[in-house]
Amino acid sequence: MPTAEFFTRFGLFVCKNFLDQELCTRCCREIDGADQTKAMIARTNETDLLDENIRKVKLAAVPDATVSIVEARLLALIPTLEQHFNVTLAGCEMPNFLTYQEGDFFQVHIDGGEDAHHDHRKRKVSVTIFLNGQAQQPADDTYGGGSLTFYGLIDDPRWLTYGFPLISEPGLLIAFPSETLHQVLPVTNGKRYSIVSWLF
Repeated sequence: MPTAEFFTRFGLFVCKNFLDQELCTRCCREIDGADQTKAMIARTNETDLLDENIRKVKLAAVPDATVSIVEARLLALIPTLEQHFNVTLAGCEMPNFLTYQEGDFFQVHIDGGEDAHHDHRKRKVSVTIFLNGQAQQPADDTYGGGSLTFYGLIDDPRWLTYGFPLISEPGLLIAFPSETLHQVLPVTNGKRYSIVSWLF
């Protein structure tokens, strides 16, 4: 599977060690200890829906202090992302702390753009931060499957349906235009911890 650097060829933004290992470990611990709810999906009629045939993942209510740390770091990254994507950004949505357990996934979708839910059309750049990494064989603090997979990166009709899966590692941030088609493949073992946010 492609490593993070591979995706920079297609204009995506990659930052290794955006969060250090200590903070990643803290976030994982706080996710496990937090109240968790099943994540919803937004529909075009402006209502949210729980549909675990499309999205199966839990959202954790971690302490406000941790949310603020991550949010501040994302806001500090705005000038870099503005230059990289040639857009003007005003802020970010509150970071979502997510946990995918065995069998959890998110089908192919977009986060923003004209075809998105009304409230999400203002999203310009999507961000995922990985808190733990993938491993081929089950191991402590890792997960199998669960790859963040991108579609349509090559502007050629023959490649439109081909997905490029990313190998994650703790602290890795990847940012991409919010209209980019992507999905999270089913987790096959372990638990996948991540943070997502959207800049508008």
